[in-house]
Amino acid sequence: MKKSVLNKFCEFEKKGGVFPLLPASFKYIGTYVSISAIVGLLLVYYLGDELRDFYKEVCMHFVLIGLFLLVLSRDKNEDERTNQLRYRAFAFAFVLGTGMLLILPFIHMLLHGFYQDILEWEYQSFFFIMASYLFYYLMYFNIFKKQL
Repeated sequence: MKKSVLNKFCEFEKKGGVFPLLPASFKYIGTYVSISAIVGLLLVYYLGDELRDFYKEVCMHFVLIGLFLLVLSRDKNEDERTNQLRYRAFAFAFVLGTGMLLILPFIHMLLHGFYQDILEWEYQSFFFIMASYLFYYLMYFNIFKKQL
């Protein structure tokens, strides 16, 4: 009988296997992709045309791809402590991100009564949720590394 991919992954994890990460050079690639996509977002905002929404979505996805490359790339000096910090940062990012997603609707309702014209951003969009989780992870991981 064939083993499923999930069973193979569980056996790999039981043996002490670590999630495979990208090489450290991908940090530079992820940074370049994210920054160039943010510059692209600014250009789309100021030089908008009939395809403005399309270019906005493409740039936002490239920001997420760049952040994801940053998250999945290993450090130059990767060791067991770094892996523990990585797992700890993922846990903190999950808790903070989920807490923010639970609290933001109440803040939005409260502020919407005062500033109806200002609050037009969508806090429950795919981009906002993913970018906040990835950003929280990167923030906590770097804070934890500096504490070593």
